[in-house]
Amino acid sequence: MIQVQELLYIDAADFFKHIAESVAYDISEATGKKVRVKQLHKGFSYKKTMKNKVGRKGEVDINITEWDPPHIYKAEFSSYGGVNTLSYEIEDLADGRIGVTYSEDFKGRNRSSDWNFKLMNLFYKGRAKKRATRLLRAVEKYAQEEKAKENKIEDNQEA
Repeated sequence: MIQVQELLYIDAADFFKHIAESVAYDISEATGKKVRVKQLHKGFSYKKTMKNKVGRKGEVDINITEWDPPHIYKAEFSSYGGVNTLSYEIEDLADGRIGVTYSEDFKGRNRSSDWNFKLMNLFYKGRAKKRATRLLRAVEKYAQEEKAKENKIEDNQEA
């Protein structure tokens, strides 16, 4: 399991909004159908073609298993090899900060898939944690920039 916890200087609703928009975009790209954030819910599922860690393409069934804006997004990615679970848990803190716990886990279809993942995880875990931290920081920065743009527009409208 890979787990990263970060303190971010952003509102939970703004953070979750960007996660939700990203999920809706991913669904639209995978299915060719326009999906809005309002349509997302626990149990929403779709298929997508993805590459695995060694570059092979395969079809993945994606199911949103938890959807509680602005606190939890959890999804399962089921493929021939097993089920990869990804989640964001967001906790409101004082002073406009949030605590975000990002988690990834994998359960293989059989013992050899599980062992293979555990072995590969030894090599990739550090890289995966850094990637997750960069992702969270990028979402924070993007959301802060969007909020600043919104505030500037509101200030100009009031003037």
